[in-house]
Amino acid sequence: MTNVAEVLFQSRSPTATPDALADQLGRLVWQGTDNGASILKELAEWIEEGDAEHAAIALAFDEGLLFWPPDQMSAALDRLAVRLPQLGQNIETRRNWLRENFGDH
Repeated sequence: MTNVAEVLFQSRSPTATPDALADQLGRLVWQGTDNGASILKELAEWIEEGDAEHAAIALAFDEGLLFWPPDQMSAALDRLAVRLPQLGQNIETRRNWLRENFGDH
């Protein structure tokens, strides 16, 4: 299967922002036959193993949780904060989104 998120990443414009790319991925999740499962899996891998550019895009994705249940998303954010501390502001933004949508975790 094609890694749709990676194809978008590799072909992005030099001026594309993480938010813009995440928005495009958010639209694509509803277009596939798997209801976006493959894209969500890619983005979850970017949180766990990706570089800062990939992780920033995954953090900007707000069409659903990349990990379920919500406490697993929170744990993934904890691991990411240790691995890529330079994304602290992005991680805090995602934590706030998680709290607003799913309560404290």
